Amino acid sequence: MEVEDSVKEAFSSEVDTYWINRNVITSFACPNVSLFRLIGSAIGNLDNKKILEVGFAHGADLIECKRRGADIVGLDLNPKFVINVKQTTNCDVRQFRAGTDLIPFEQPFDLIYSNDTIYYLNDDELKQFLEQCSTKMKAEGSLIVQFIETDLKRKDNVYPNRSSFDLDFLSQYLPHQIHNEDNPIRFLDTDKVVSIAKDSNLKLVGSKRMLQSYDLNESEIRVEKYLIFCKQ
Repeated sequence: MEVEDSVKEAFSSEVDTYWINRNVITSFACPNVSLFRLIGSAIGNLDNKKILEVGFAHGADLIECKRRGADIVGLDLNPKFVINVKQTTNCDVRQFRAGTDLIPFEQPFDLIYSNDTIYYLNDDELKQFLEQCSTKMKAEGSLIVQFIETDLKRKDNVYPNRSSFDLDFLSQYLPHQIHNEDNPIRFLDTDKVVSIAKDSNLKLVGSKRMLQSYDLNESEIRVEKYLIFCKQ
């Protein structure tokens, strides 16, 4: 047990070290088109919807929700991101550590969503976070979480010279890690996330998988998963 606790603590510390006070490196971030297609399918029009984003970073998605008529609030681990987005939106955004802190807003939400966040949580933190989301959702509300399932790299690193789609193209790839070694991302298993969510009073109602290349020659591919939950 002591060994497990020390591993959890080390992982949390590594995440905090990587993200807290990380500089805002650009003011030209764009909203995530794939996310908004999914939001449209899940809850439709955003007019007057109460929305919480956890891990808003540069705030492009949160700002897009506001542009579409939503009542927005946000949470992020990095205080510099909080200051930047607060100045940009004049909305209620606060510093928050997913998996340990309590969501500080009293109102229930039509939608809570989180990109690029839960793969920084260990299993216990993920359970705490999902339980928090469950308690803060409206009875008919939705939760959308995104994470990385795996990264892949071509075996021969040669650009595939094909004129049409090949169903077997993934056989040419092997497991890989695209992100830098100092970035403490962990790949997550979809079944495990769904199981933890079920224990947190959440039911899976939809999913979306995305594969996209990360270079000009399609030598590296990232596989991302979106899961949509409602209350059980």
